[in-house]
Amino acid sequence: MSFQHKRSNLMASFVLAIFVSAPALAQQPGQQNNQALVDLVIQVQQLQDEVRMLTGKIEDQSLELENLRDRQKDQYLDLDQRITALRNAPAGPALSNTAGATSTGVITSAATNTGTAGPVVREDVPDVRAPLASSSSVTALAAPDTHARDMALSPEAEKAAYDRAFQSLKDLKYAVAAEQFQSFLQQFPASEYADNAQYWLGESYYVTRNYDIALEAFQGLVSKYPDSPKVADGLLKIGYTHYELKQWDLARAALEQVQQQYSGTTLARLANSRLRSMKLEGHY
Repeated sequence: MSFQHKRSNLMASFVLAIFVSAPALAQQPGQQNNQALVDLVIQVQQLQDEVRMLTGKIEDQSLELENLRDRQKDQYLDLDQRITALRNAPAGPALSNTAGATSTGVITSAATNTGTAGPVVREDVPDVRAPLASSSSVTALAAPDTHARDMALSPEAEKAAYDRAFQSLKDLKYAVAAEQFQSFLQQFPASEYADNAQYWLGESYYVTRNYDIALEAFQGLVSKYPDSPKVADGLLKIGYTHYELKQWDLARAALEQVQQQYSGTTLARLANSRLRSMKLEGHY
């Protein structure tokens, strides 16, 4: 029974008590009768004050609980990016190449993708603009136009676009973050940040309970970026998402895969915990 129902029942009980007591009080002498009614009214008022006080406390606690949930989400995102940075940061001189990545939880060194240290050489992004309608020769205006396109697809612009999306996620602006990550993946499909963007795209949908879209994003991470360090996290989230969708067999399969492939890790322990919950709930 909700608090409001309890409160209504309590007040109804007091009103009923007054009506029940009235005939008995009417048989008593006038002064004593009046005093008893006054005492009863005072008691009702005191109880009403207590109910109002308890209502205020419940509202305060609800607000505090909501704030705690928001802080927990923020701490989770921060912890995830720190774990990713520590797990993938190369040792030695190559560390300087990854200094700028720790704020986003991704690797800026080529060590992860190629197995060798050194700066990342970004592949050229194809120019996907429609061809010019005119067949005339190149004019002087073409040079600045090309330069502008190069600037738009520069490594600095690429990282700035990723950082904006990730900041929106940290600010709990999930719809904005999803839009920005999707735009980033379309604009920079070969980016060194693409695997992380794909994972956080799924996360932005997962936390807002858009499980079908989240599942598609996490599966896209596993299929498109099989060598990414975020695959393990994505596979765990695939299991979680199947669980939320009540797809018990698929959830169990994904979680058991995490256990087998990443034995001894925190992810494996999380998968094991969810599997235990599923068993206790009678899902297998």
